[in-house]
This record gives sequence, C-alpha cells and structure tokens, in this order.
Amino acid sequence: MPFPRYAVIAVCLVASCGHVLPPAEKTTAALHGTDLATAENLLAWAKLVHDDPITPAVYQLRAAEIAWTALDTGGGNVKDMRGLTESQRHALRIINTATEDVAVNLIGQNYQPEKQFSYAGFSYRVSAGIVRKPGIYPLASLASARPAHEVKHTLCRDWHTTEGVGVPCAPQWKRPTDPQLQRFVSNRSYMEPMTAVLTFGAPAKPGGTRTVALDGYDPTTVSRVNLGHTEYPLAADFTAPIVEQASEIEEFKIALTGMIHPGVLDSKLILLQPYDPQRIPVVLIHGLSSHPRMWKNVLNDLGADPKLRGRYQFMLFYYPTGWPISYSAMRLREELAALTSLVGHPKKMVLIGHSMGGLLAQMQVTTPGRKIWDNQLGQDADRLYSKLPDSSLVKRVSLFTANPNIGREIYICTPHRGSGIADLSIIALAVKLLTLPTTITSAFIDLPSNLTERGQLTGVGGLSTTNPLYKALDEIPIQVPYHTIVGDRGRGDTPHSSDGIVPYWSSHLASAKSELIVPGDHGAFDLPQAIHEVRRILLLNAGLKDIP
Repeated sequence: MPFPRYAVIAVCLVASCGHVLPPAEKTTAALHGTDLATAENLLAWAKLVHDDPITPAVYQLRAAEIAWTALDTGGGNVKDMRGLTESQRHALRIINTATEDVAVNLIGQNYQPEKQFSYAGFSYRVSAGIVRKPGIYPLASLASARPAHEVKHTLCRDWHTTEGVGVPCAPQWKRPTDPQLQRFVSNRSYMEPMTAVLTFGAPAKPGGTRTVALDGYDPTTVSRVNLGHTEYPLAADFTAPIVEQASEIEEFKIALTGMIHPGVLDSKLILLQPYDPQRIPVVLIHGLSSHPRMWKNVLNDLGADPKLRGRYQFMLFYYPTGWPISYSAMRLREELAALTSLVGHPKKMVLIGHSMGGLLAQMQVTTPGRKIWDNQLGQDADRLYSKLPDSSLVKRVSLFTANPNIGREIYICTPHRGSGIADLSIIALAVKLLTLPTTITSAFIDLPSNLTERGQLTGVGGLSTTNPLYKALDEIPIQVPYHTIVGDRGRGDTPHSSDGIVPYWSSHLASAKSELIVPGDHGAFDLPQAIHEVRRILLLNAGLKDIP
C-alpha cells in the first residue's frame, strides 16, 4: 500500500472555500501568499483536485515551502521541541502534512528517483531518497510506507516516540534480490523504522525550479536534521514498525506446530534491519513451544534506547522446538556460519537465549571435544565414533568448536541442568505425539535404542534432568563472559526458588559475571526488570557507562 494521505490539520472554513475548489484565479493568487493560513488552504484545496496529480502536488509543495520559511529561523539549534512557538508548531504540522501527501507520488509503485511538478508559474523538482550517506535510506527499497500515527497502539507494552521534524512511518521494505541475503530476511522483510523528511534547496529565481528532497532517515542512526540553517530533533516512532510487522503473526499456532510437528517448518536466522558491519549483532533465541515474536517488548525497549541504538543490530533465530536440542544448536551454528561467509566477520556478537534457547546459545561458545559424544553414547561411544563418517549428522551435532565471533551471552530462565517438568507423565505423553522429520530419525538410526525410547531425540524430552547432555555441558567451560537472569515468582526464596518450570539449581551458574533474580515466572524475559538488566549488560558490552 502506498504512503497514504490523511486529513489536513484544519480544513479551511466554509466561508473561505465552502469545501469546493475556488476559481483558478483565486488558487493562483494563493500560491503567491506567504502566511500559514494560506498554506493550510492550499493543503485543503489539494484534496479537491482529482483529475491530475500535478496541481495538488504543487499546492502541497508550496504549502510546505511557506511552512519551511517559518521554521528556518536563520540558524541555531533547537534542542527541545517544547520550546517552539505556537506559530512554529503550526508550521511543523503543515510541513508534515505536506510531506505525507507529496510522498504518495514518490514511494512504492509510484517511485521514481526524481519528478518535476509545475503549475501556475511554480515549479519544483523533487528527488526521492537518492542521497547516499549513512542514516538515509534509498526510497527505491520501499514497497510502501504507512504513517506511524495510523498504526494501532497494540501488541507492545510501551510506545516509544521522539518529537521532532519529519513523519515517522512503519515502512514495508522490499526483500533484497540477492538470493544469499534473502536467506536471512523473512517474507515480511525488515522491521526498521524510518522518518520521511521534506527539505528545500536554495530559493529559485523568478520562473525557475526549486529543488526539493524527500528523504527517509534512519532514526536509529540520525537524531537531528537541518531545515535550512536551523537544526531540529528528528521525529521518530520506534514501536510502530514492530506492531505493523508482527501484529498478524499467528505466534501460538506456529509455536505449537514447531513443537508437535517439527518437520513442517525450518530454522532461520532473521535480520531485522539491513546488515551494518559497524554495529554489534545481538541474536535473540526463543525457548520451547515459542516463537521469535515473544521478544517484541525486548526489541521495542532496547531498540528505542538512545544509548543503544546505532550501536547494536538485532537478529532473531527461529527453530522448531520439537527438534533435538543438539540438532537445533547445530542449525544455529550453520546459520551463523552462513551469515559470516556472506558479510564477513562481524563485531563480537551477543547471544541472548530464553529457556531452551539459552542451551542453544551455550552450545555456540563451548568446545566439547568428545565430552558430549561420550556422555550421550556411553559404552557405544568408541564403536560409533569409528563407524560413522565425520559428515554424519550424529557427529555434526556432538563434535564442534566454539564460535570465535561471539563475545558475550545472556541466559534467561535457562535449564542448564534440565527441568523436572520434562519427566512428568503428561509431558511423556506429549513426547509420544511428536513427529520428527525423517532427516533426523534416519540419521540417528545407529543410536542405542534406550536414547530414543526416552524421547531424548525431541526437544521437550531432551529437557529431562536424566539427559546426559547436561552432565557434559556442566563440565565444559563456557569460553565467553556470560550473565544469568532468573525468575523466582516473587517469593524471594532463592536458592530454593523456581520460575515454575526451571528450578534455581538448574538455572544458576556459579561462574556467571552477574546473576539477577527477578520477581517473575518462566516468562521473566518480558519483565521490565529483566529488560533493564539486558540493557545494562549491553551498555557494559559496548564499553558505555550505565545511565539510570
């Protein structure tokens, strides 16, 4: 859907226009006006012209030009929009309305890098996002752009905006055409905010053409823009793109399918914004019977944080949680390796895992040698090691080395030693209902039958405290700094606490750089206290001092 129009701020009075387009001589005379009331009338009249796109665009651009003059105070730095006069606020509303209306002609299916609009002696040449510099997006990469104010306030707990110049929007990005890059971009494409800004070049000579630029700014990189000689804060809405992209995802259905029928879906490392080699990647990994949309409040709060934005880029890893834990960890290794081969070695990544996702993260920063192999296979370990080729799936999931591109990890409610819930009879029944894909079951045909009978080939069954994987992981050093966040359901009974799924004795790691107990259950990742702790750790990781 192209960039929609919306009602003008104040429709002209019936006495002045009667909701009917005035005679041409009156509108032509108005184009020569310089006051904000005239600019407002021009915006209203533009909506009454339906037979051609040129005339209304000239009305809109002239209205914006009048408002621009009121905002370009000849120099200075506006630090706080609350200091604007009412007249300046009026001008800002006009130029933002004009920006939305003009953008219809230049975004989505109407995109052209440059268009000229001329009528009644006024001429404007508008370039559409062709400037190439950090913080400005090429508008050719947009399929559409919905103004943020049209996005319903739902899904996210808080709504993060910044007042300033420009029109924040929730853009629909075109998917990249590079097949290698498409692997890391969902069908919904990127989830990145953008602010549309209309700026004018030097005034044209009488009868000449004035240059205008419509640019899409990245508010995670740029926080201030110039209107002529005057600098203003850039308006931003960091929440609208998340809601616009994620509100229709059937999270529960996908999560349940991934656990019960893990052969239906596949894993995917998902970029939420165009890859930036200057930013530190943060990979968020969900837990059992869950979906990456669970991170919506985490992404919303951290992505809008002024100390973090521009320093980090967030990614998601989805995997069907019915898969064996070691197999899912291998698929994450493969996705991270594929990204590295495409973009080069990134800055040291931060992996954040919730519940089972923490185990997947842990298995990216360990070099187990044969520890996992021997613990899992017991007396059959040597025989199978000699029998199976190095390319076999069984070896690939058990024999690996730590990823040198990861610099820190955060574990939230992670069962490092398993969870007793996996041993309950109802869970045992659920394990019997799982249908693993033949690519996994056929590869593990040589495993001892006692492993498969215990259901340890499945994600939920693999959480059993009897799974030998945990004894091995407990003995293998984690090769990066790491932190834990643990829920105690608000009871304050640690070390005898539990989040309702994972007991403290399983989630606690004595050598963690920090451990925070939060008053939540197994969903504690979503608590403001947990998100604030993740923020603290990310600031620490970036070498920044925390600011309360």
